[in-house]
Amino acid sequence: MKAPPRGCGALLFLLVLVALLPGAGASVLRAALGLPLWVGALVGLWGAAVGVGGALARQSIWPTHRGLALLQVLFLAVVAGVTWRMLGIPVMDGLVSVGGGDAGNHAALRMDFVTHEPGTYQGFTLFHTVTYGLGWLFGLDTFSSFRAGFYLVPAVLAGVLAASLEFAVGRLWRSSRACAVAQGALLAATVIVWPFLLLRLLHYHQADGFYGHLFGLVPLVLAWAAYALPRAAWARCAALAVFTVLYRYTYGLNLGDFLLMGGVLALVEGFSSFGREHRRLAWLARLMGLAFLAASAFAYGKLLPLAPVYGSLIHHDPVRALRTQGWCVVGLLVLRFFSPRGEAVERRLIDFALVFGGVNALVQLAYLKAGLPVGYYFLKYSFHAVVLLLCAGLLVASIRVGSLVQAAPVRRRGWRVALAVLVAAGLAAVTRGWSRAFAAYSPSYQERVRGQPPFALLSALEDRAGSALIRQVLRDEGKRLGGLLSPSWARVNFSNVALGWVPENFTATNGHWPLFSEGRVRRAPGACVFWEAAPEDWEDYHQHAVEGLPALEAQVRALHAEPGRTCRQYPVRWAQRGTRTLCFHCD
Repeated sequence: MKAPPRGCGALLFLLVLVALLPGAGASVLRAALGLPLWVGALVGLWGAAVGVGGALARQSIWPTHRGLALLQVLFLAVVAGVTWRMLGIPVMDGLVSVGGGDAGNHAALRMDFVTHEPGTYQGFTLFHTVTYGLGWLFGLDTFSSFRAGFYLVPAVLAGVLAASLEFAVGRLWRSSRACAVAQGALLAATVIVWPFLLLRLLHYHQADGFYGHLFGLVPLVLAWAAYALPRAAWARCAALAVFTVLYRYTYGLNLGDFLLMGGVLALVEGFSSFGREHRRLAWLARLMGLAFLAASAFAYGKLLPLAPVYGSLIHHDPVRALRTQGWCVVGLLVLRFFSPRGEAVERRLIDFALVFGGVNALVQLAYLKAGLPVGYYFLKYSFHAVVLLLCAGLLVASIRVGSLVQAAPVRRRGWRVALAVLVAAGLAAVTRGWSRAFAAYSPSYQERVRGQPPFALLSALEDRAGSALIRQVLRDEGKRLGGLLSPSWARVNFSNVALGWVPENFTATNGHWPLFSEGRVRRAPGACVFWEAAPEDWEDYHQHAVEGLPALEAQVRALHAEPGRTCRQYPVRWAQRGTRTLCFHCD
């Protein structure tokens, strides 16, 4: 039998394996058992070495089809270029803020987790472990490691799409031409859908500081591929078990959806995929499915008390988003039963996304019907399902286009063309529907894409030049940080942690909120206090006083009036005037 063409798919999976397994092992074993990070990292490295060694022994990872490999490299390069062009915003060094303080909270809990609190944040710490590891390996500061962690998310999404398409089409038709056409279709569709919708969603979740929630996409899409691609049912069930653990220790908002989906898929595998010679494995899969279903009920029970939780975030149109999600699920369900029966990989890709997205939609519908408040966690709840369904749509549409170059009878060829056209039209329709639903994110996204001041909605997460100046002053003076005051809540919360001041209990005080709202700096001999003092900053301090935070302006003005203060002006590309002013006083 002719071997399927190989591009860079296996190499991409191995690269992700080597990059993430040490962090995954360190995060899970520390959060679950309290072990030092280096122990879990060694376990992860051993797992990565076993995986790489097995792949090398089989000699099945190197590309055999140069054209397909080049197309995949082109796809990844284009995605990387589009992502950086739309989100990179060089004047702010790649990360932005729309005003929320969650980024600083994540920086603080990362330090708590790696130093003395293994159980912090209920163990949702994969992002924090990975970024801490990147900082340790490459000498990155907090901002740079967060930036690397954020851009790792679209990189993994693109890699999984390219590799999954290769394996799906290669196993289906073993045709080099079909693989190349499908990869070309994926490139064309992604160039449209990626900047039009997906990057807008990634932008907003980064800008509001939802880093843990964002990083949850990584184990989700990896689980999607790990379930769909193996030929053996036991391997698919093992993938569900492993990635359930990894997903649980990344972010918990959609854990109930994942567990319920895993339970359904494991039960289906247990009742339909094992032959008589594997009865014990079949029963094990059924028991695993039942355990997952029970665990999902527990996870949903933990979520319900969060319904009234308030948090400041931009409100999209949840009803329109849910309606579009429902139509997407219906479309995949129809495609699931009308696609040719021999296409098992495509069906499993659809099944995973269909069950996860369908369960997520039903939970939202039940929530709205119950009259519960549309608040912080509900508005974040659909994000993972929307991204997964969108990725499924991109893959399925590309597979259907690849099928058009396969020889077939005239009647079947007509059916393939009709199916490809319908899937492409459906992908365009749901992309447009979600674009309208998430239109509230567009103004800040457009500012980010434009990338030049003036900025009405965006601000710098950290004034990188200002932080460098603070470090220089502390080093030259031989002093410690007494606090940085700024009219930006996001900058106060993030920069003070990045500069070394981690709140003793950031959950009780909402990070550095007392520092921002009341100007509670640490005045003591040997400490330096800093404050932003550009003309626009004074306007913003006064605006905060008008809106109910007068103590911040009063404290900054009192500091500014003290003898012995020093002010320095320095160029900054993101400021409208082109310069910023930082003042400080050392005791």
